[in-house]
Amino acid sequence: MYIIKSTGERQEFDGEKIKRTCLKAKADPELAERIAKDIAAEVKDGMKTADLYRRVMELLAKESPGAALRYDLRNAIFRLGPAGFEFEKYIARVLQAYGFKTELPPILQGACTTHEVDISAAKDGRKMMMECKLRQSQEIFITIKDTMSTWARFLDLVEGAGIGTCPHFDEVWLVTNSRFSHDSIQYGHCKNMVMLSWDHPKERPLPAWIEQKGLYPVTVLKSLPPPAFPRLAAENIILLKDFLDLDVIEVSKKTGLSASQIDKLIAEAKLILYPTSSP
Repeated sequence: MYIIKSTGERQEFDGEKIKRTCLKAKADPELAERIAKDIAAEVKDGMKTADLYRRVMELLAKESPGAALRYDLRNAIFRLGPAGFEFEKYIARVLQAYGFKTELPPILQGACTTHEVDISAAKDGRKMMMECKLRQSQEIFITIKDTMSTWARFLDLVEGAGIGTCPHFDEVWLVTNSRFSHDSIQYGHCKNMVMLSWDHPKERPLPAWIEQKGLYPVTVLKSLPPPAFPRLAAENIILLKDFLDLDVIEVSKKTGLSASQIDKLIAEAKLILYPTSSP
C-alpha cells in the first residue's frame, strides 16, 4: 500500500508511524494503537499524506482534544509565518528554555560586508551565530545553496570579529521547520555546523526540543484568530506559557479579544500543556 507525499513521491504506508506520532502528541497508548488500526483499515493505495494527517486529527479530536492540538504542532509553526521574523523570535525563546542567552542582533559588520544575523546566542562560554529558515511546507527542503551561503556568512563574520560591534562567533547553527537535503547535511556536517530541522538530527530533532519542555507556540491554539497573533508577538507573547501568565484583562487589551474568547483559549492552552487533564 503506497501513499502520495505532497511532492508527488510515493511512500509505503507505515501504520507504526501513525502510532508513534500519536504517542508523541501524548495520546493514550491504547488510543494511539486504535487510531493506527483504524487508519490502516481506511487507507487506500494512492491516498495523499495530507488526507491521512487530517483523518488522524479528526480521530484524535474526538477522544483526546489536547493530543489533537499537540499533534498539530507542524501546522502551528507554519502559522508563525509567512515572514520569518516571528519564527526567529520563537526559536530564540525555545533556546532560552535550555539555558541559552539569546538576542536578535542589529546588522553586524563582517570583514567584507554587513550581515543580518537572525539570532546571536551564547552558552557555556561559546557564542553562536544562528540562521533560521521558515518554510511553508516540509517538502521545501533547505538545499546545499542555503547551507553554503550560511557558512560563507559565518566565515565573513569570524574574519570581521572586532570590527565595530561584531562579536567573535565560535560556531554556526542552521535551524528550520522543514528538512535538509542530503547534500546539505553532508556539507554542513563536514564544516561542523549545527543543523536542526523537523527530522534532523534523528536522536533530537526540533520537535523533541519543543515537546520535551512543552514549548508550544501560541499559534497551536485553534481558537486564536489569525489577526490576534501579531499583536501577541509584538508583546513578546510567543509561547503558550506566556499566554497563561497573563490575566484575562491583559490578554484582552493586547489582542482585542473578548473575555469569552480568552476563556476558550485558556482552556485550550491547558489541554495542551497539562495532558493528564485531557479527557
